[in-house]
Amino acid sequence: MRLRAALGAALSMSLVATAVPAHAGSMTREGFAFPADGDMKIVVFRPDVHVGSLKVGGMDEPNAEWTEQARVNIQNQLQAQAEALNAQVSFIDELEGENAELLTEYRGLFEAVSGSVFQHVTQGDSLDTKKVTQTYESGGKPRTRTVNTLDWTLGPGAAQLKEATGADYAMFVFTHDSYGDAGRKAAQAVGMLGCIIGACVVVQAGVHVGYAGLVNLETGNIVWFNTDMSMGGDPRKEDGAQKRVGQLMEGFPMRNTTVAIAD
Repeated sequence: MRLRAALGAALSMSLVATAVPAHAGSMTREGFAFPADGDMKIVVFRPDVHVGSLKVGGMDEPNAEWTEQARVNIQNQLQAQAEALNAQVSFIDELEGENAELLTEYRGLFEAVSGSVFQHVTQGDSLDTKKVTQTYESGGKPRTRTVNTLDWTLGPGAAQLKEATGADYAMFVFTHDSYGDAGRKAAQAVGMLGCIIGACVVVQAGVHVGYAGLVNLETGNIVWFNTDMSMGGDPRKEDGAQKRVGQLMEGFPMRNTTVAIAD
């Protein structure tokens, strides 16, 4: 997938790079707002979580125990914050039968589309077709500026997920953490010492990235997307996962209506 490929490139270059650019940003599709009245259902699929060790050469070695603990903590924190979404929120790990294949397909599609958002918005490789011109006032004079828009979609076939889950919107969550092992920490210390004598090689301590996105299952449009290339909080710990989920949910388009939470 494009996003994982970009992350892999960042990991492979991290021995000599100062750091992965700490770009972050929350975007809402232009003109989007939740309906003010009526029931609204959001399904949150099982978070895609990876936690591992970052070796001195840049290899990322997965750690199954860390990953499972982080996934549990992140999902628990998502559930704890569900009430603030002002919607009926359900959490689904997997679907059954043909719907299981459908979910796998759309998880992969969302990741691929998220890679495009990552490339053309987070990394700044803007597309002219994904920009709009806005008019604003500065110093009493009208001015214009060109900004990126969240104009990506999974296509109308996403309505199959609506049928399978009964939800109006689907949320996808991804986090990737790689913690430097002892060898990498030693290389980092040597690199810092080298800076003193003018032979500076800055070794990145680790990689901590994540994104969350919301899809309108009737249209397939991504209506909200938030990404952060320098996330805080250690998701292996409860308080760290709380911080992580808070960052993932930054900028979520809140709904001003009565809270209704599903069991």
